[in-house]
Amino acid sequence: MEHVVARESRLTESASAVFEVLARAGSATRPQLASLAGLSKPTVSAAVVELEHVRLAAHSGTASGGTGRNAAVYRLGPAAGAVLAVDLGPALTRVRGCALDGTLLAEATGSREDAADAVREALGALPAGTRCAPSSSPSVMSPPGTAPAPACAPRPPRRARCSTP
Repeated sequence: MEHVVARESRLTESASAVFEVLARAGSATRPQLASLAGLSKPTVSAAVVELEHVRLAAHSGTASGGTGRNAAVYRLGPAAGAVLAVDLGPALTRVRGCALDGTLLAEATGSREDAADAVREALGALPAGTRCAPSSSPSVMSPPGTAPAPACAPRPPRRARCSTP
């Protein structure tokens, strides 16, 4: 199975701006995207269609504002990318692959000695064509004054978290 490494896409400027806003917001309606991106509603509508076409955005439901029509709500799409978190403990290695929207895509566990096999297993379980960007941290990253959390642990609201379907 081959995985695509994240690289610069060929989106229009408006689609890139809307994608950036959607990535920060997590989910939003077209009017919210227009306001946050500083773009007109027709421009955002065209940008959302472009993002949906390349699976970088996806329709996730509707929101009711009380009056008028219900607004479509959008979230990051399946092609937006993924994160592979590796928790290399003293005896146990845990690996979780999560889509940028927080959906759990793959997980594997193994002994510390078999860490590379656990990573390969999780990578092999990711959907074909999953976009990956390498990153690393020499230690657990936690906000100052808080206890360290395991890889892909739930985060405060508005941040992605790995969840089971």
